[in-house]
Amino acid sequence: KRQRGVVGEETKKKITLVCDSIVRRFGGQRTMVAAFPSAAISLFFLCQAISIRAFSTAPKPRSHGGGRRKGGPTLGTSTTALHEQAINIRKLLGDVSPATLSGYNLPRDVLDTGWTAEVVTKTAKGIDEATSVRLAPRNGTHYVDSHRLDVPVTPESPGLGIELLEVEGGREDGLGIVIVSGLVAGGNAERASAAAAGRGREGVMYGDSIASAALTVERSGGRVDVTTVATECLGYDRTVGALVGLLSALSDADRDGGDVRGASVRLTLKRMRRRPDVRVELRYPPSQGLEPRVIELRPGDNLRTAMLQRGVVLNDELALRYDGKGTNSGNCGSGGLCRTCAVSVLRGGELLSEPKMNERRMMQDNPRWRLACKSWVGRGMKEGTVVVQVNPRQWV
Repeated sequence: KRQRGVVGEETKKKITLVCDSIVRRFGGQRTMVAAFPSAAISLFFLCQAISIRAFSTAPKPRSHGGGRRKGGPTLGTSTTALHEQAINIRKLLGDVSPATLSGYNLPRDVLDTGWTAEVVTKTAKGIDEATSVRLAPRNGTHYVDSHRLDVPVTPESPGLGIELLEVEGGREDGLGIVIVSGLVAGGNAERASAAAAGRGREGVMYGDSIASAALTVERSGGRVDVTTVATECLGYDRTVGALVGLLSALSDADRDGGDVRGASVRLTLKRMRRRPDVRVELRYPPSQGLEPRVIELRPGDNLRTAMLQRGVVLNDELALRYDGKGTNSGNCGSGGLCRTCAVSVLRGGELLSEPKMNERRMMQDNPRWRLACKSWVGRGMKEGTVVVQVNPRQWV
């Protein structure tokens, strides 16, 4: 298979040693011509796998006006406290259909230039616990999603059949950003993606980045070997090297007489998407003399927090606390123990997270009412409009 591009020195050595490949120069541009003998199971891991599309650090013009940036990815920084209990937003928002998510996929030109990487340091009580590098979107209106795909492989056909493109790289530390640029026709990944689509699940698409890969080899006698490599935010050479080493374990197991009964590679893929938008229309009691207001939120935003951040007065003076305390004794601080932040949902209730049992009991006399502190917008990652009445007890 012939692929145009500049091949890294480390990659060239592997190609020469494993595949008896030849690198020639045509018209000032290097082209890799690789001959893969049928007996070469390691195939430089890819007769039907990743094609060579690594680029040098020099800017490469593209038709959409972008290009590779010198010096590799810019690394931002962020800090997360381990003692903070994160809310499981994905669980709160419920099941999300692939059809819904596909509506937020981005065009190729955005996927080529929209990735960046950031250094994340987790701390506990001011002490650094762990530092990692992760993919992130450059644009705040995008977000990074992840999903998994199992790709069956065999000792006779160990390749994935994925073409990779390095969009950021050239750093001395080997960090970079590598995305999927295509699937080899008839390859293992293409077949696995087609099978996933038939089951209503997601496969591999242009712009995905392989965050990790786990090879599972099942042997006779019930023995199962699992080998995992992490590839998130690695440059092209390090990504390919990790995948080559991973899949070589399959051919090694076969040569060792391990009686391989089955094998598959579980890919964890990062995908950049557009953030869905949820509009919340706030209607105030006539006695307050305020015009309706629309605020724009995103899936996972808490309704109470979003309203307070925008100066909306939620603590209804006429509200009766569920815990028996006086109305003027203050609110419970979003603990779901009082009803001072209640709102009446007129439309779009299906876009709010499902109420829990305790909230249902508290609101059984007013089924349209919701605790704003226990309502997260964007259930099912769907877009739309929610219309609520603020301070519902003040409405005549």
